[in-house]
Amino acid sequence: MASADGRAYFFKLPLEIQWWILRYLGPRDQASFLQICRGAREAVEPLLYHRVYTKVGTYNDTSGLVDFLRRRPHVASFVHTFVLDEFHPVAYRQLMAIEFPNLESIIMQHDGEPLRISDEKRLSLNQFVKEQPKLTNLTFSIERDDFSAVKLHEDDAILFRHEKLRRIRMSFIDFSAFSLLDVDYFRHSDLRILFIELCWYTHEALARLMSSMSALQNLQISHNGQLPISEKLYPGVLAPARESLRILDLTWRWKVPLDDEGMDFTRFPNLHFLRVPPVFLLGSAYMDDVALPELIRTRFPPNLKMLLLENIVPRSIRVMNERGVVFPGYPPPGYTLELTLMPRDYQLIRFLITEKQNVLPRLKYVLMYYMEFMQDPADLYPLAKENGVMLGPLLSTDYVNPLLDWLDEL
Repeated sequence: MASADGRAYFFKLPLEIQWWILRYLGPRDQASFLQICRGAREAVEPLLYHRVYTKVGTYNDTSGLVDFLRRRPHVASFVHTFVLDEFHPVAYRQLMAIEFPNLESIIMQHDGEPLRISDEKRLSLNQFVKEQPKLTNLTFSIERDDFSAVKLHEDDAILFRHEKLRRIRMSFIDFSAFSLLDVDYFRHSDLRILFIELCWYTHEALARLMSSMSALQNLQISHNGQLPISEKLYPGVLAPARESLRILDLTWRWKVPLDDEGMDFTRFPNLHFLRVPPVFLLGSAYMDDVALPELIRTRFPPNLKMLLLENIVPRSIRVMNERGVVFPGYPPPGYTLELTLMPRDYQLIRFLITEKQNVLPRLKYVLMYYMEFMQDPADLYPLAKENGVMLGPLLSTDYVNPLLDWLDEL
């Protein structure tokens, strides 16, 4: 009888207080509690299913999740986040055919080779995919063992057509087929953050994807190999975000541009952070000291505050052991590799510092990688201090993630 009285007292509490108490229980205990009675189920389900995970290879994989939601469709209204550890080509599309009125985030990260289905099956499933009305965050990553991009088809664009999205991360996919879409197919006018990591695309496909992103603030495009399109085309593709773009991270590890003409970001007045290999931004002409003033005025965004020089490849001076004995090649454990900046990169950094007031008056930081091996360019530090620039030596393992509010204060 005491237990029944206690239960009655608990369910008379305001729902917010019940949730506050139930949050101290783990998922297993919450699942046990909801079996007590209807009141317990009504109190626990919004907490238990707020964030839903899958586990590949078990009954709790994506297919199992779809079966569960078909048996208990009312649960769909409680889900705010999906964390999926696989891309099942049938179950994922079946999941997206269900409308989740409160779903805010999907994080789908697949490792290994995805399953294959026929074109007819894919087309049939995509016809029923729904736009999720409150979805603001989407991560779509399929990482094969050989890191090759997984090819999507034109009709797969429906998987990304959620109007309220504010953040998209796309990794290891080939969305070249999106070039066949209508120009106004995507409606991403609220998008603020876009990460395109090791993907493949055509000029037209990237332009279709970004055509409505007029509020985009943070863009990262990363490639380890040759670029899919000429570097000179990127400023034009980014034109819809010309006024809004604040952070542009072009982590490009390939050393040779396609056209060697550079990129013109002079019409991006609010671009404050730029990570880019200088040879892609300026072309190989930046090796000529005489050409630097004109190149910087016709390539750099005018109000740049922080510049991270990507893919500056230092040259080796020597490899030595603790006794100072010099060896060729990369250092084994216990040995030291001494590097120095290439003359063209040294001159570029020196020019940006000494001519700051004439070319980039708002520049505050110049950052460089590989500093764990770099011979310290000590002569640049007094010049930097004198001209109001801070040199930022970075290790190869460092990650730079500038915050918009912090950039505004610079």
